[in-house]
Parts: sequence; C-alpha cells; structure tokens
Amino acid sequence: MVKVALLIGVSEYEPGLNPLPGAVKDVEAMQQVLLHPEMGGFTETDIMVLKNPQRQDMEEAIENLFAHRQKDDLLVLFFSGHGIKDDTGRLFLATRTTRKTPRGDLIRSSAVAASVVHESMSRSRSKRQVVILDSCFSGAFAEGLSAKDDGNVNIREQLGGEGRAVLTSSSSTQYSFEQQGSDLSIYTRYLIEGITTGAADLDEDGVVSIDELHEYASRKVREIQPTMRPEIYTSREGFKIRLTKVPQGDPKQKYRKEVARYSSRGDVSFVGRKTLDALRSRLGLSEIEATAIEDEMLAVARQEFKQKLQQYERDFSEALQQQVALSEDDLNMLRQNLQQILGLRNEDTMPIEAQVKARIEAYKQHLQLYRQSLAKAMRQEYPLSQPTRHQLQQMQHEWQLKDEDLAAIENSLRAEVEAYRQKLQQFEQAFIRAVQQEYPLSQANHNQLWQQQQLLGLKAEDIHPITARIIAEAEAYQQKLQQYEQVITQAIEHQYPFTEEIREELRRYQHVLEIRDEEVAQIEEKVIRQRNTNQPQIQQSNTYEPPVDQSHSIDVDKFLEEVKADELPTQFLSKRVTQVIPETKPVKTPKLPLQLIVPLIFVVATGSLGLFVKQLRSPSGLFPFLPNPTPTQKPTAEATPVARSLDNLSPGWVIKTNNDISLENNQSLPRGAFLEVIEKKSNPNPASGSFLVSMRVCANKSTPTQTNIVLMDLSKLKRFGVSVLQSDVPNPCAIVTQPSAIATP
Repeated sequence: MVKVALLIGVSEYEPGLNPLPGAVKDVEAMQQVLLHPEMGGFTETDIMVLKNPQRQDMEEAIENLFAHRQKDDLLVLFFSGHGIKDDTGRLFLATRTTRKTPRGDLIRSSAVAASVVHESMSRSRSKRQVVILDSCFSGAFAEGLSAKDDGNVNIREQLGGEGRAVLTSSSSTQYSFEQQGSDLSIYTRYLIEGITTGAADLDEDGVVSIDELHEYASRKVREIQPTMRPEIYTSREGFKIRLTKVPQGDPKQKYRKEVARYSSRGDVSFVGRKTLDALRSRLGLSEIEATAIEDEMLAVARQEFKQKLQQYERDFSEALQQQVALSEDDLNMLRQNLQQILGLRNEDTMPIEAQVKARIEAYKQHLQLYRQSLAKAMRQEYPLSQPTRHQLQQMQHEWQLKDEDLAAIENSLRAEVEAYRQKLQQFEQAFIRAVQQEYPLSQANHNQLWQQQQLLGLKAEDIHPITARIIAEAEAYQQKLQQYEQVITQAIEHQYPFTEEIREELRRYQHVLEIRDEEVAQIEEKVIRQRNTNQPQIQQSNTYEPPVDQSHSIDVDKFLEEVKADELPTQFLSKRVTQVIPETKPVKTPKLPLQLIVPLIFVVATGSLGLFVKQLRSPSGLFPFLPNPTPTQKPTAEATPVARSLDNLSPGWVIKTNNDISLENNQSLPRGAFLEVIEKKSNPNPASGSFLVSMRVCANKSTPTQTNIVLMDLSKLKRFGVSVLQSDVPNPCAIVTQPSAIATP
C-alpha cells in the first residue's frame, strides 16, 4: 500500500480571470501536513506539486496519479484555483493558460475538464481515492458567463464513484479566496487546522477520516462565512477513508486540539474556557504557554471577526447616511442580510449600531454648529476674510468634517446671503422712495415700511444701518437746502429779478451744495411768494409819517386862486390837504453794490458748509453726496435753526421723558423714554387753549410698555417735565416699529 498525492495550485491567470495569490500557498501548506511523519506520513517522492501549470502538464499529472495503482493505495488530488462551468454546465479546472472568448465564453481547450479527472479515477484500481476542490466555480467571471450559470455543480454525478470521496469548498459559485488576515483560503486553512491540531478527530480514535475532516472544516467555515456551504460527496466505502493521524504525546498539541474545538468566532466560549483551564493544569502547561497557543490559534479568527465587524459598521453607516432616510423595515432587512452574510449575531451588531448612530448624530451636530458659525461670519463680512477662513478650517479639522459636506453648506448659505442682501436692497429702495416723497416720515409711512420689513423677513439690526444712513443723508441734504434758501433770500432782498451775473453766482453755489435744479426752482418760488406776501407790510412799516404841523399846511383851492395852475408842478394838482415833510435832511444808509452781495454771501455760507462738501454721496442715488459723511460744522448766525421747544413743537421732533408718566391702560412710560411727535391736533375742549399731541413710543430696552401710540394734552405734557431733543442730536427713533393701540395719560 502506498500513499500518493498530486497538489495543484493556480494563482496566475490570463486577463479576464482574477489572480488567486492564496492558491499556491494552499498547496505548500497541504504539502507540509502530508509530509509530516506523525500526521500525513507521505514521502517526499510520493507527493507531486504543480504550481501554475499548463493544461497539458496538468492533465498528464492527473492521469499519472490514478494510473497503475493498487486497490489499497491512497490517492489524494488537491486543487486550489478557479473552477469554471461552460454553457452546458460542465465543470472545468482552470490552468495558467485558461482563456475566454470576447463574449465571455470559456475556451475549453485551455482548461482541464472534470470529465478527464473522472475518467482517470474510473480506470484506476484504487478504492481509496480522495479529491479536494478548493475553488470558486464561476463567481469571479464576467456577467455574460455568470448569467448562464445556475450557481450549482453536480459534483456527485460528474466525479462520484465507488471508494471515492470528493470534498468541495462550496457547491455554488461562492468566491472563497483572498481572505484578509490569512495567506490561505478559508476552506484550506480549516482543513490544515483540523489535521495539525487533531481537532478534526471527532471520535478521538487518533485518526482523522474524510468525514471528520469535512465536518470540522464545514463548521468552522460557516462560522466565518455563512454563505459558503462546503460539501462532501462520497460512496459508502469512501466515507471513512483515513487521511491522516493525530500526533500523540505532545501536551501542546493536545492543548491546540482543544483550543480549536472550543474556539468560535475568534474567542473561546465560557464552557470552553473552563475546560481549557482544567486541561492546561492537567497537561502541566504554564499560563504563558497556554496563552501563546490560544493567541496563535485564534489570531486569524479574531482578525477575520474584527474585519467582519468593521464591514458591518461601514455598511450600516452608509445606510444611515443616505440622503433619503431608510425606513425601519429597510434597516431591519439590511441588518438581517448583513448578519447572515457575515455570520454575526444581534449581540455582535447592537453595540456597533449604537456607536454608528452616536457618531452620525455628533457629526450632524458639528455640521450644524459649523453652519451657524459660517452664517454668522457671512452676516458680518462677505466675502469672508482670510482670518475668518482660518478659524473655520480649524473647526473642520477638529471635528473631521468632510469637504463635500462643507461645500454644500457654504453653497447653500451663499445663496441665502445673496437672497437676503437682495431683500435688504429692496427695503432700502422702498425707504429711499418714502423719504423722497415725505420727510420726516408720517406714521402711515412708518407702518408701511414696518409691514414690508416683516414681509421680507428682515431683522431690525440689519436694517438699522440702512435707515440710519439714509436719514442722516436726508438731514444733511435738508440743511443744504436751508442754507441755499437763506442765501437766495438775502439776494432777493437786495435785487430781484436777478441779473445774469447773480444767476451765475447762485448756480455756482448750487453746484457746490450739489442740489437739484427742481429743488432750486421750488426754493426760489417759495421765497418770492413769501416776499410778495410780506412786501406791503414791510412798506407800511417802513413809511415815515411825521406829526402834522398846522403852520405848514395850505389850502389848495385858495392857493390856486393866487397862483396860476400852470406854474405849479403836477404833484400839487390835488384838492386834498397834503402833509409836508419837515425840512430836515434824511440820513442815508450806505449800501454795498449788488454785484458784491451774492459773492460775499457765497463766501460766508461756503465757509460754514465746508464739511457738507465732504459728506456721503448716497450709493442709491437719492442724495448726490460724496462718500463717508462727516459731522458738519455749526451753521453761521444766519443759518442757525430755531431752537426746539414745547411751544413750537412740530411733527418729527423727539421728546425725552424726565420723569415716570402713568398711562390710563395701567401702563407707564419710564424716565428716559423717547417719543416721536406725529402730529398736533386741536383740543376738543377749546377752553383749555391747548393742543393734543400724538406721539409714537420709540423702541427702547428701558421702555417695556406694549403701547406704541400716546395721545397727550400739551399742557399736561409740560407739567410732566419733558425735554425736546435739538436737531443736532441723533434721532433715537430712526428704526421702524410696529404701531399699536392708542393710550392717553
């Protein structure tokens, strides 16, 4: 009786077939086991090894293995590589030169047909024939070939026979190579482990039979890869073919055997731990020796188990990060499929799912914080400055945020900022139009602007700089108009109509002030109208009428009788009594020539308005000022505005309370509150001799009242002790506020 083995490993293939680096290593590992004197007992000359053979060499070696053998000879054929089926379902073993057609069909002449192996086995006289096929049948091939593959190979029909045993890593097309963490394929690794440790000796008779080896390897493979289904096809005589022996007398080897038996999923069970501890003590092994053996035996399994957990974590994480959230049913289905494919249990995956959910939730929170910080930065400055960019990059690095997520956030915020800026511009144009039509603004215009602010969704802190700038420009422009009105008034008092020279001087002054022609025309029309209205009063007040002196009065009729009428001047041809001015010489007031009046006024007024020339030119085109308005100088004596007080109260002025004021609606105005005058109304009670003043309560942190409009008698207002803000004080009521119910004190 002899023991002969043919070990074939094909790792290298033609294009179209995936390389299998582990195939050659499988052959080397199997060779060492068979050559071991206490296990396989094969001689070196009785083992033939083929690595990446040609088709002809492979067929000849198979034929020689089974030819000229005796009945009791043990013949072992081990093949690790690709298994392929053609379009008729016949099995072929791939060689180094196996190729496919452009359509993906197998070129049969480049591979070894399973029928060749079957015929060689049938012609052999040996009744102890073992074939081990560690191969994927078609899982790594093109879709064209896979589409014709039903996923099953009838090994029994093609290779079965009397005294034969055929072991396969999987009857389907399951790919079983290139498992990370191990140089060997899954199936071969557990075949080797079962033999070397003796763990495959299930009946503990000191011999590993084919059925025991299959049972051990199949159980281990399914623990690691549940989708693989190792199979055994054997006749009654081949079922108990004795393949190897179990090493005897080595305590470490015995301990290895028990570790292999009780290990599962990269660890030792509770019962197995108790058993191994007792065995270690009985075998006289130290704890260090036992731990080293366990680590060696479990290292690969632990690595594989770790990789499966990592794969489950990746797949589950990707599922939760989908743009469209998966339903709970979809997640349960994914969980079951992944557990089945990876051989994991609920207790394995539940901690992973909890960690993934916590990590994703933290990531989302960090994205939200980043979005808030970016939005705040964009509101303050846009485009962003380099220091701000650096701070945002630090946040990204600290929280490990993905570039694509941040790009999506920035694009979204940029669009929002642009839209918000457009709304601000829209509000600015509306505010400009309102100021152009009416200044100071009436309560009705205030209400309309407030409604537009709410409609556009604008924040008060964002529109405040806009309204403050426009109001400042309006105030400055109004002062320029007043200055021009004063100059043209003084010019008209001296001479009107104007000469062309005076007109030219006034046009130069208008150009310096940068006011429009239509407003100049309105001012001139207004001043002339006032002059015409006041002229009779001025003439009457300036007429000199001395007291009547009787000694100088004459009777015209009597005088005409004495003198000839034609000798008298025409101014005396009147029959009324005329008063004669006393004979005193009138005092003449010296006057400047008219040509010097306007230039002089121009110089004086221009000096007082020097800072107006540098004021802000409105970017909206409302007021033609230069950029960056600066505080204006105090106007000259002629241009000084009338001091504001309660006696000359006008709409648009602001009043500040100096004491607390109680209102009828159980509310009060605290000291320091500001109220803007809306209008003065006649008091229903004429006997009071006063007016009713309608005022708007300005928004202020110190003014918590809900009332917005206050109606108060002027006499009471004086008693309460209030002060009127002068025109040179900034208006604290520039922000548009919402109107509310009217309250009276």
